[in-house]
Amino acid sequence: MSILLEDLTAVIALGAACWMLRATFVLLVPADRLPAVVAEALQHLAPAALASIIAVELTSAVDISNPASTVQALGIVAAAATVALLTRSMTWTVLAGIVGVLFVDLTPLG
Repeated sequence: MSILLEDLTAVIALGAACWMLRATFVLLVPADRLPAVVAEALQHLAPAALASIIAVELTSAVDISNPASTVQALGIVAAAATVALLTRSMTWTVLAGIVGVLFVDLTPLG
């Protein structure tokens, strides 16, 4: 159970850090002072950071010798990706991932 709480804490902390970095940058530097290229690139910063975290976690979660774990991990990513496509919201995407991980970890199926 402590591993679950550590993982959940890490996910929440990283999500909060990404959001705070983006919000702080927006609050300190007004968007009208940024070059258009930089402003457009900043739109992709948080999703890129989240994608890199997911890629690292998936390489450790996907295991050919344990197909059930692999299907669960890929299912959570697919569910979060679906939420991301439908809502275009980082908050809902991260929450979908957290709910998926909690479901797998706390149900007898997981």
